Amino acid sequence: MLIYGKEIRDKIKERVRQAVLRKPMKMAIVQVGEDPSSLAYVRGICRFAGDTGVEVEIVNLPEDIEENELVKEIDVLNHVPTITGIMLQTPLPAHLDANKMINCISYGKDVEGLHNYNLGKLLSRQEGVRPATPKAVITMLKAYGIPIEGEKVTIVGRSTTVGGPLSVMMTAENGTVTLCHSRTRDLKRETLDADILVAAIGKKNFITPDMVREDVVIIDVGTNFDEAGRMFGDVHEETKAKARIASAVPGGVGVITVAELFDNLRILGEQ
Repeated sequence: MLIYGKEIRDKIKERVRQAVLRKPMKMAIVQVGEDPSSLAYVRGICRFAGDTGVEVEIVNLPEDIEENELVKEIDVLNHVPTITGIMLQTPLPAHLDANKMINCISYGKDVEGLHNYNLGKLLSRQEGVRPATPKAVITMLKAYGIPIEGEKVTIVGRSTTVGGPLSVMMTAENGTVTLCHSRTRDLKRETLDADILVAAIGKKNFITPDMVREDVVIIDVGTNFDEAGRMFGDVHEETKAKARIASAVPGGVGVITVAELFDNLRILGEQ
């Protein structure tokens, strides 16, 4: 069975809309260059903003911008009192250190929850903003009544934006977590052992039918595009057909991720 994120997104959207009625909010998006997948993501953010009454400012910067200039641009936004949250759209060009740039954002305006301060709060299980995609994964599982506690959770991909934070969040939900990556020996054994499999490796159709059991729950975080602009997940469609439950791509985690970004903005605005 395929599961979708639209109804979940709409509930979060209404929560954000009500918050904006109480207190206006503004998000600044810093975009360096013109990566196609980034442009699609930003368009989705702007649509969501329009539906909720959030103001969005897009700061378009050239692909060849130097680090010191980008730091200055971010610092200006940090000091604009009407800006509630700042998002640095990734991937960045290769000459820019994404982690360094994210940590130039004021942690009180870190709408993605990726500043070291906010990741530290995540590790210590304090309240605060959480990275949007891992937050969307947890939200989707809970919305569909899929238990995490006591389940064997296998995450494929250890990025600082998804896999790493998600492993901490799943552990906090009392899942038994295995975090897999490119150096994992016998990945197939790990995925076959999963009750919940989260694919976040960024490779089209990477998880094949022989890598999963029929009773597995699959959450596909992948957003891969072909030359025609069609979106594919990290999990092959035949694999999803084999699974008990699997999230759709497109229409699954991705639509919730945008909503969770705005829910983080709400949290920042209410602090």
